[in-house]
Amino acid sequence: LATNVTGTLATGNGGTGATSFSPGKVLQVVTANKTSTNQTTTSSSFTDVTNLTCTITPSSTSNYLSVTAQVQYQIYGNGSTTTPEGRILLQDTSDNLFVEQNFYEYSSANNYYHLHSAYFQHYYTPNSTSAITFKLRMKADSGRFQVIAEDDTKSLKPTTLIVMEVAA
Repeated sequence: LATNVTGTLATGNGGTGATSFSPGKVLQVVTANKTSTNQTTTSSSFTDVTNLTCTITPSSTSNYLSVTAQVQYQIYGNGSTTTPEGRILLQDTSDNLFVEQNFYEYSSANNYYHLHSAYFQHYYTPNSTSAITFKLRMKADSGRFQVIAEDDTKSLKPTTLIVMEVAA
């Protein structure tokens, strides 16, 4: 590896050949897919979606982060309700809340369910070059709420978290 390089680091040495980057350029991308088992909750308290975090270390305090979540979920009754509700939060490990999304469904049977997708995005300027870990949290206000993992046959798209650092 090259050390103490000033100016342009040649592409043959792992550089980009660029001496600077334009605003808006994506500098790094970190992704996570829920590849373990589906996770179901009936709890009315928030719990972490397991095996789904993204850690990124911004290269500059002035850059911003674009955080995108694609949540594959099912929501259904629990034997006593036909109007299940659930919630998903996007937080960092310091419990700063960025996005909260509520889900509601009316079904004619307690165990009737459909697979749904939800997308949300958040832009964040951390003003730091320290590592930041993003996570999803879930709860069921009533009924059952399930976050979907990728299955063995790859027929279901998993819940995904994507964090991109973008040059200021």
